[in-house]
Amino acid sequence: MQPEGRVHFSRPEQIFDDEVFGKLRLGIENCPDVAFAHLADAEVVGHQERPGRVLFVWLVAEAMGSLRGALNLVSETVADALPEDRFLDVVILNSAPELLEGLEKADCLFVVRDADERNRALAAVASQRTRDEPEPPRRWWWPF
Repeated sequence: MQPEGRVHFSRPEQIFDDEVFGKLRLGIENCPDVAFAHLADAEVVGHQERPGRVLFVWLVAEAMGSLRGALNLVSETVADALPEDRFLDVVILNSAPELLEGLEKADCLFVVRDADERNRALAAVASQRTRDEPEPPRRWWWPF
């Protein structure tokens, strides 16, 4: 059982029909500020009855200065691709890089526009994780 408050990711089964799925993918691939994106079902354990569909977007470094514009462009792209009765939450993953590892494990990568930026992001997250892990206890040897 997952601890309460932890975010659990899974790969969505049937996301949308092929036409909508293709339009969404093409739209995100054409967003110049997007480095890569994951499309996942996300659930905050203990706080949701069922997972919600979320597009997690990692922006290129140049886009971070105009975050609002980049988010607006991605949101408009999503809105244009989906039927009016469907929605999709959008999260800028750069603001929560600790989620990247779980998304990668869920195998829900949707678009890669900049493979080098993705590799840098993965390396940075792995590096942070190893820094956050406590050092193993030292075994002291006391000469007598």
